[in-house]
Amino acid sequence: MKKFLSLLLALTMILSLAACGSSGSETPAADGQPAEATAAPADSGVEDGLLRAAALYDIKTMDVAQTTDDYMVPMNIFDRLFEVEVQSDGTSEIVPSLVTDYSVSEDGLTYSFTLREGVVFSNGSALTASDVQYSFERLLTAGGVNDDIPLEVLGAEALKAGETDTLEGFTVTDDYNFSITLANANAGFIAELTGPAMSIVDAETMAEVSDFGMSCEDTIGSGPYKVTEWVKNDHFTLEYNELYWGEEPSVKKAIVYIIPDASTQNLMFQNGELDIIDLDYLDSSIVASTYKTTYAQQMVSCPRVGLTYMALNANNQYLSDVNVRKAVQMAIDVDTIIASIFAGDAIKENGIIPQGVWGFNENLERPAFDPAAAKQLLLDSGYAEGEVSFELAMDTSASSNLQLVYQMIQQYLKDAGMTVEIKSYDESSWLDLRQSGEMDSFLATWTMDYNDPANIMYTFFGSPEKTLIRSLNYADTAVMERVAAASGITDDAERMAEYQALEEKIVVEDAAWVPLYANTHLFAISDRVESFVPYWAGYSNFYVSDVTLK
Repeated sequence: MKKFLSLLLALTMILSLAACGSSGSETPAADGQPAEATAAPADSGVEDGLLRAAALYDIKTMDVAQTTDDYMVPMNIFDRLFEVEVQSDGTSEIVPSLVTDYSVSEDGLTYSFTLREGVVFSNGSALTASDVQYSFERLLTAGGVNDDIPLEVLGAEALKAGETDTLEGFTVTDDYNFSITLANANAGFIAELTGPAMSIVDAETMAEVSDFGMSCEDTIGSGPYKVTEWVKNDHFTLEYNELYWGEEPSVKKAIVYIIPDASTQNLMFQNGELDIIDLDYLDSSIVASTYKTTYAQQMVSCPRVGLTYMALNANNQYLSDVNVRKAVQMAIDVDTIIASIFAGDAIKENGIIPQGVWGFNENLERPAFDPAAAKQLLLDSGYAEGEVSFELAMDTSASSNLQLVYQMIQQYLKDAGMTVEIKSYDESSWLDLRQSGEMDSFLATWTMDYNDPANIMYTFFGSPEKTLIRSLNYADTAVMERVAAASGITDDAERMAEYQALEEKIVVEDAAWVPLYANTHLFAISDRVESFVPYWAGYSNFYVSDVTLK
């Protein structure tokens, strides 16, 4: 234990000494409840209505058809048919946004929607059912990402393959009424429509522009903000969309600075240069010594609805053995990881479906931490001490805390008689190796896109192809077929029971998944901010309209 505490201390000293600036060239441009801040100074010298935030990395695009990560701009400049709203008690609820009414056929296949009238994009173009149809079809034909949900619509495969020009299952009745027919019933379809990927774009604008997602003037939405400036590797700016159909937000302008060093962000916040700081990348000792003391009344916490997990590749010589995988599960002391690295700001996860998601099984039990039993299991399975060996691949962009988790797990597995090498890869190489299906093992965090078990169960275990691109290579095709079929069960109790049975099979019986923990996501707000409600799933990205200034 002392060696891990020493690592924490050393890393804290390094972070405190580090500093960097950024410059760039002009391009085409705890509970989820609000926290009350202290009184604002009489004259802060900051523009009224301005919010200043920071991000570690610059965005690569503003187009949801080309990213599964860069959502800060899309979440604020586009609307979706439905949104997830955080309630006063900290729970979340799906609420209509662009939709005012909908119904579902008895067979669960056809959804009929009525759109809100009077909604316009920031360029004045009216938002109609044809724009919704175009948005669905574009995700299938843009050659990018985020086509999973549109692929559920009848005829989607044919459109994606270029065999037709239109989406068969999408029917426009008039400007404000349309229906979507799915190829197979999916009880979680409405929840899926709340994700940032399902943002609605303007078909007219798309026909006229050439640089959507990269140029500010070409990237048009109907949300509360419009993007007015993007200086690469420096900042991007969001300004209030005066044509917005909803309630006018408190923040009229938001600047997100690209500050690739967490300690620099820390200094900026303490110097009054930031109004919100994401504490996720700061060392927990700094959070404990500074933010939980000096800024205790300005802390905002929310659960990160998702989990950090360890992936084990069943194609590996040793990890193909279920007893080796079970030994890995037993060898890791998650409670000590949470206490020593995260100062208790995390919760232990026991399965695939994380806490806070419909279908979570509070009765699922993971194998108890027992390194002696893990070592004996390997010996009983015919492996000499140190014989079981594999690589634990780490992305160099991993946070300092996650790097410490890697080191602790390496030591735990060594104590149980395994030889594990941590090998670092740059982000691109790491992703390429993982998607090739040849990565032995790795740690990663999955944050929910929408509140339904399918978002994680189907994504990871819905088909052999899905398990391959995450280097799991799970072998039980019958289980994967059941996972794929589970979303079509329309009875809630039956559907929940099936997901929980599948989860127990994958995690406990097959040991194909090593659940670790879910972080509590901590933020701090400046004395210019009255309240801030983070995104329901605990993203670093947030709705600027959920910030209220003093």
